[in-house]
Order: sequence, then C-alpha cells, then structure tokens
Amino acid sequence: MVEIIYGKEAQDKLMEGVDLVANTISVTLGPKARTVILKKNGRPIVINDGVTIAKAISSEDEFVQMGIELIQEVASKTQENTGDGTTTASLLTQEICGQGLDAVNDGACPVNLTKQLNAATNEIIEHLDSKAVPVDSRETLEFVATIASNNDNELGSLIADVVEDVGRDGIISVEDGQGFDTTYEVIDGMELDRGYLSHVMVNNAETGNCEFDECLLLLTNSTINNFQDLIPILEVSVQAKKPLLVIAKELEGNAFTNLLVNIMQQTLRVCVIRAPDFGQDQVEMLNDIAVLTGGRVFNDDVNEDWTQAKIEDLGNATKIKVDRNKTIIVNENSQRETILERVDLLKSQMSNESNEWFKEKMHRRIGKLTGGVAVVKVGAPTESELLEKKERLDDAMNATKAAVQEGVIVGGGLSLYNTIAHLSGPSDTMGKRLLMASLKCPLKQLVKNSGESLKVDKITEEIGFNALTGNYEDFWKSGVIDPVKIVKNAVITATSIAGLILTTEVLVGEKEELNVPMEMYG
Repeated sequence: MVEIIYGKEAQDKLMEGVDLVANTISVTLGPKARTVILKKNGRPIVINDGVTIAKAISSEDEFVQMGIELIQEVASKTQENTGDGTTTASLLTQEICGQGLDAVNDGACPVNLTKQLNAATNEIIEHLDSKAVPVDSRETLEFVATIASNNDNELGSLIADVVEDVGRDGIISVEDGQGFDTTYEVIDGMELDRGYLSHVMVNNAETGNCEFDECLLLLTNSTINNFQDLIPILEVSVQAKKPLLVIAKELEGNAFTNLLVNIMQQTLRVCVIRAPDFGQDQVEMLNDIAVLTGGRVFNDDVNEDWTQAKIEDLGNATKIKVDRNKTIIVNENSQRETILERVDLLKSQMSNESNEWFKEKMHRRIGKLTGGVAVVKVGAPTESELLEKKERLDDAMNATKAAVQEGVIVGGGLSLYNTIAHLSGPSDTMGKRLLMASLKCPLKQLVKNSGESLKVDKITEEIGFNALTGNYEDFWKSGVIDPVKIVKNAVITATSIAGLILTTEVLVGEKEELNVPMEMYG
C-alpha cells in the first residue's frame, strides 16, 4: 500500500531525519569532542568517527528514514572523496536545509534558491583555492595528521614519518598489530586504479573490501567469457589452497555469472579486476605487476593462451586489498634485483622520450614499482580502543594525502567563517546569503564542544579559537590547519544534498498492510 505526504509535512519529515543524524555526530567535532557508543556486530564500541556513527542511525518512520539516508549519503560521499570531514559536511547540510526550508516556507522559490546556492558554492570554492598554501615541509604534514587524528601527537608524528619513507604518492595500508604499540614497516607493493567487478567479491563486510593473504595472480590482456576455460586455473587455486586474483582485460558472459554464483556459494575465493590502461600500455602495466609478483603475462596480442597456465606461471602476493576503486598488491617476497632492472629499463625509455605526457606516465610507473607500501600495525590494550584508533588513523592518513594534493588553509572552521566577509556584498542573492550564514556553523559547533562561547571580536584572517588550548591564536603558528580539498568537498557535498531536499515537494512511501487472519468457523 502506498502512502504519500506533501509540502511542509514532507519537508518536516526529511528535516527530522537530517537533524537526527547531524545532532548525533555533532558532538564528535574538534579536539575536545565527545565519543559515541554504538552497538556493532552484537557488542558496544566507542567511536568518534562521523561516517561510522551516521551509518548506524535509522528510524522506523519511513519518511524520516528518507532524510536519514540523504544525510548518510553526505557522510558516505565525503568519506569516499576525501576520507575526512564527514561531520563538517553533515553540519553544513543541516544548517543549509534548515535555513533554506524556512525561506521556502516564507515564499521563496526552491528551484531559484537551489540555483543561487550552486552559484555561491562556486564562488566559495574559488576563494578557498586562492587561500591554499602548498605543503612543503614535514612539520606541516605532522600538523595536518595530528589534527585529523583528534590531536594525537604520536599518531601525527608516525604518519609524517610514513609519508616521508614511502613518498607523497606512496601507499599506506593499516592492519591490526599484536601488541600495544603502533608501528610500521615498508614492504614492496603496488596500487592500481582498478576495483572489483562486483560487490559479490567483497569478503570483509566491515571494510567493504576483498582481502586475501597469500594470493595467486593470473595476468592477461585477454577477455574471459567462457567459464569452462577458467576451470583449470580455478582448480590450481583450490589445490594450492590459495585465493586467486584475476587481472584481465574484461570478464563477461557465462564466465562472469558462473564465477559470481560460485563466490556467493563460498566454493571459490576469487576476485577479478580489469587490467589497468589500454592497448600496449596495458601489456606494459601487466609486466610491471609480473615483475613485482614473479608471475607471467599472457599476451593475447601474440596468441599466448592463458588457459594453459600452470601454477609456476601465476604471480604470488603476500596480501591483496581490493575496494570498489583501487587494488593494493603487496609482496614481501619480491625479487628486488628484478624490480631494479625493470626500473632501469623504464628510466632508459623515459630519457629517450620527448613526449611530456608519456614521460609523466613512465614516472608514475616507476613510482609504483619503487615506492613500496607502508604497513601500519595498530596496537591497543582493548579491541574497542583498537577500532577507535584505526578510525582516527585512517582519517589522519586521508587528510595528509588531501593536504599534499591541493595544499592547506587555516583550520578550526576559520577559513569558512572568514569567507563570509570576503564574498558578501549588497547585491547578494537570497541563496548566497543563506549559504554564507551557514558557513558559521562548524566554528560555532567546535567552540560549543569546547564548553566556551565565541568571541567574534578576537577573530581575524589568521587568528581563531584554538579548541585544544582554549585561546585565540595565530593558526599558522599553532599548526591549526586543514587540507583545502576536504573543506571544499564538505561545502560541495552539503550544497548538493541540501538542494535535493529544498526542491522536494512529495514523499511516496510503502505502508505495510496488516494481514489480519480470518476467523475459522465450524
């Protein structure tokens, strides 16, 4: 049975869901943030990670649930794009929606209001980009990592060390440690910009990844479309008692469907990704992977038949981790001499090349072969603390990567707050004024979580409220900085979802029918 609600009633229900999530995670913002205890997998865990908390919230009211799922999308997209800033993005969404719906109820056109919000967002992004400062020192990296890890100096310093060891484009993987201390080591590995072909291949529900230890690899630029052709390779994998990663041009036809059925039935441990790049470049990338893993590339262009592959033709990886967008291959047993020979060959080819695009491509391939993977092993006295620490470490690493990519700006909500004065003017639209007013909320919430009241007269371009010390300080000197990429993404994502909510007039839901059993009469 369908249930429909209209107008203000529909908007109020959506807003109730938005408020439910935003108010819950707002306590996790800043260095004096509180924690949230939620039940996960049958036991309570202590956490202050916004996206994890947001995903755990639900409502029995289906219309309120719609609002919850929309703001969950804000948190998820923010996590996916930048890995940090989910709480800020959610608070901005709440504030924009609240003020926007008030304006709509007062007679504003929601479509025009949304267009004005989008135009104002573009102005804000341009302004934030103009304020960005490149990351050019280890100290800056440590500042970013420390703030993102909830002001854990030890974690901040460790991440800065890791980035220095593997390079700014290096790969960082997180594992559970054995003791109480958090350590790291750098081992041979490679990251590919290809993810799994189907979520059915995911074997770790918590991370949403496919993760294998001691894995075999089949490398080919062929299209695999016949499941019968795969069976000999799959039998090799089963007999060796090792999972299999297939890297091929494409997997389609009955090979795709039958493989998924077997994975769902847990008869096979297999993951498939598309081979990176195209044409001859694809063969070369496969050869790079083969050098790392000790495998052989079956080149379809010269009629090399992958169906005849033996176990000695397959590559070996100590660990693989595949998510929807990328794959990390780690091999602790790789032959360094072979890798260095490959690197020398690539350097020689690059020196003889005049095409800048090609040279940059070769440079990236060399980086993948030489950079390695830093494996951070997180230690903690209890499992609950371990999970919480891993979440903070993940946020800090993502923030550091974002800072390296696009630079940093003053943090603590100050950059967004200062944007108001820079961009406001007498000819501003209603949408722009609404958005500008919303930019105050991260700073106000951070101050609130610190148990203080905001003193606007003490704020300047670079001086803001340091929630850690409780003082008004020069943020550049104190190291209170944020990656500009994370701040921009928070504004973009919040405005996008807020626009959807503001232009919503009708909600259509499914109302459960009551099945009343008929009385039996003799």
